[in-house]
Amino acid sequence: MEINQLREFIVLATELNFTKAAENLFMSQSVLTRHIAALEDDLKLQLFNRNNREVQLTTAGKLLLEEALSLLEQHTRLIQKIQQYANVEVGVIRIAYLEAASKNFLIPFITHFNHSYPNVQVHLYSYENLPLLMSALQNNTVDLIFTLSLSLPKSGLNWKPVCSDFTSAVVPSNHPPSNHPLANERIIDTLLLADQQFILLSSVNNPQGFQHNVKLCEIRGFTPNIVQQLPNVMSVLLMMELHQGITFLPRHTQIYANPSVRYVDLYGDACRFDIGMAWKKGNLNPALKPLLNEFEKTRQTFIQPYQPAH
Repeated sequence: MEINQLREFIVLATELNFTKAAENLFMSQSVLTRHIAALEDDLKLQLFNRNNREVQLTTAGKLLLEEALSLLEQHTRLIQKIQQYANVEVGVIRIAYLEAASKNFLIPFITHFNHSYPNVQVHLYSYENLPLLMSALQNNTVDLIFTLSLSLPKSGLNWKPVCSDFTSAVVPSNHPPSNHPLANERIIDTLLLADQQFILLSSVNNPQGFQHNVKLCEIRGFTPNIVQQLPNVMSVLLMMELHQGITFLPRHTQIYANPSVRYVDLYGDACRFDIGMAWKKGNLNPALKPLLNEFEKTRQTFIQPYQPAH
């Protein structure tokens, strides 16, 4: 049993979905399936119950997950201590990110960092779900995450803002059959949305973001009429395309939208939030410091801030 096998097992045990886990690990589903089967053969235990609809941990799988998380943390600390003692700029750093929020600047920066620190391996993990992203950090699957300030717990983490983003109202376009009255506006007062039906990202998958969206309405004196909550951005945008309501989404998610929806800016500072880097306090990985320093020196090269309408 190897550490990389345990990392793959932890990601699958967290996602409980072979397709999503394989995407996060940047490997094919068939390769991940073979690796998990090999792990089960080595242990002579079934770790997952699989059928066409779902993947669930067995009792043995739950026990292994608990022990694997502990072992991975111990392994990470051991490597970090050895590398810190050696005081050389070599090693591995694992970074997780929200694809839409940070891909545009993260990939060019990592390319630059690899040229500057060729002896530091950078492993990237992509997530579309804020709770899973935070879980990867808390479980020591990764060293650093790029995330939204809306998703951070109040303690236990270091945080460095990278750039700002803004919550937008997303409405159907001004083409039939919708002809939405706000689709031609560049910026609006949130109060104009008081009589609209809202379809929001789920409060289960995105609790801080959900609270943020509700607060945008409450500070303008109304409670949003929420008719549906959906698990991900793509599902919400599909409902906008079908003219089923309106929503609030971060401006960076516009890369997923097609011309049948419009992003409209909102007045006021309440719609602003930060995208940044978070890492656990006490992280001893010696590769973390040069990466943070290099990002601080070069951030303006890779980040193109969005300026809302005025």
